[in-house]
Amino acid sequence: MSFSISFLDEPVIYDESDPTAAGRLVIGDWEEVFVSSLFHWSKEDYEAQWLNAIKLLLNGEEKAALIVEYLGPEAGRLWWWPMYKVESTVYLREQILFFDKLKGPFSLEKAFSFVKERQTFNEDGLAFSEWGESVSEVQEFANARSI
Repeated sequence: MSFSISFLDEPVIYDESDPTAAGRLVIGDWEEVFVSSLFHWSKEDYEAQWLNAIKLLLNGEEKAALIVEYLGPEAGRLWWWPMYKVESTVYLREQILFFDKLKGPFSLEKAFSFVKERQTFNEDGLAFSEWGESVSEVQEFANARSI
């Protein structure tokens, strides 16, 4: 399977202020290791959000996002991977979403409304870093989790 997102089988890292867990996102031959705060969300909360985002994308939505670090509303930001379905490919890119840059207040219930439309170049004409995977590979990941 060339697409997956999961937590590693490593012990959860705890410090006094912010417990964390390491995870991995695999897109084709590329992979990213990330660290998720467990202060506001549990591993199960993240996993449920990931599966919900993938399910929505596979069921007709053109964009969604995988949240990999949620520190609560007071943090003023979250770390996520917006996903864009274009024909038979899902494109992903890493992004920090700053709540104070949004047109309205951030809401987890409406989180995907804050995923901007996909652009491939920034205002300076430079290409955004993004990775693509076939919808069929994302579907295979979903099927393995009974979505």
